[in-house]
Amino acid sequence: MKKIAVVTDSASGVDQAYKEKHDVKVLPMSVIINGVAYRDGIDATTGEIYDMLKESGEGAKTSQPTIGEFMEIYEALEADDDYEAVIAIHASSELTGTYQSSISASEGMSKPVYVIDSRIGSYPMKQMVEHAVEARESDRDIEEVVEEIREMTEQTQLYLLPQSFNQMRKSGRISASQSMLASVLNIHLKLEFDDGKVVVGEKLRTKKKIYNAVLANLEAHVKEESVKTLGIVHAGSSSLVDEWKQKIEERLPQVDLVVEPLVTVAGVHTGHGTVGFGFTKGR
Repeated sequence: MKKIAVVTDSASGVDQAYKEKHDVKVLPMSVIINGVAYRDGIDATTGEIYDMLKESGEGAKTSQPTIGEFMEIYEALEADDDYEAVIAIHASSELTGTYQSSISASEGMSKPVYVIDSRIGSYPMKQMVEHAVEARESDRDIEEVVEEIREMTEQTQLYLLPQSFNQMRKSGRISASQSMLASVLNIHLKLEFDDGKVVVGEKLRTKKKIYNAVLANLEAHVKEESVKTLGIVHAGSSSLVDEWKQKIEERLPQVDLVVEPLVTVAGVHTGHGTVGFGFTKGR
């Protein structure tokens, strides 16, 4: 039986085991440290990249797959008679050009191709990929599945809590003076997504205040938007994850928790120690 090809990029956090089991085509993003590019999950593991960032993250940046890599994927799918159509899900077009590159590379396809801008990344984007895979394996109508994923892009959120401003300064996201001032004033940030962009959601003094604010936000989402599964993502910070898990389980025992690494193309900007929370309303 012919099937639907599912394509994504490594900003979704799809790991090697899931990729192989469910036949998902993953285009690797790259993290550039000290002038050396490491393709996510190919040239270095997530843990290795975070270790390098912790030791030497000055000027670290990210790079998307080349148009040639996109062309290679689509040409292979075009030639493979086992596939009848393609669903491609990519990181927010406000943060990277993978969505536009995917559209450009797929223009010559004779098979139907549905390229979706997730408007986010990490765990909520992975949920979209998983939905595409589950729907494909149940042999559902592709147009209906694509519409459901497009609806999901309007129902997601990802909160990120950088543990320090050091890597944000190193990657050029904030200036040295801003980093110093925030450190002196003991300021803690909650970053979040708004229309595909990363913005500062809250800026509070003391860690306790930011913890309480995030827990209150998560509780509201669970109760008012029927969030059933919460992804806890982390950049090499397992001890903090344990602390957060305990707090969330005490306050929201009905929620299923999934713990996984924060995608490195996000962690390169927010830094080692970042903890995040991703979810899709109603899921």
